[in-house]
Formats: sequence, structure tokens, C-alpha cells
Amino acid sequence: MRGQPSWYESLQAYTEDDALYTANLIHMDSNAVIKVVRFGLNLACFPDAHTVELCERQLTQQQKRLLEQGARWNETQR
Repeated sequence: MRGQPSWYESLQAYTEDDALYTANLIHMDSNAVIKVVRFGLNLACFPDAHTVELCERQLTQQQKRLLEQGARWNETQR
């Protein structure tokens, strides 16, 4: 799905150190945008918090467009 944003849960770690270490390795290997969260609090963002925020905004807008398209399609089927 190149060019289309998507969000995947990469892993669940037992400790905060494991999560940060693994997230950093994943980012270095794939240049993926990663957010490490525990109990709803951001622990780290790779490459940085601003980039993660931009990606989350883009994903939200894409999901909103898909929902609107689905609603329009449902209206035409009635």
C-alpha cells in the first residue's frame, strides 16, 4: 500500500526499555513512523513527535473520507 497511510500495532513489550529499544530498531531499519505509548501517554516518537502528529492527522482525515464515501454509497443504494 505505498502512498496510502496505514497504522499497525507493531508489538507489545514487557518493559518500557524493551518497547523503546525495539521501536528504535524498527524505525532505524524501516524508517517507519512509530509512537510508543503506555497507559495513553506518549513515551517516545520516532522520528519525532511532530512527524507522528502529522501522520495521525493524515490517517484521521483518510478515515473520515472513507466514512463519508461509505455513507454516500449507502444513500445511493436505498
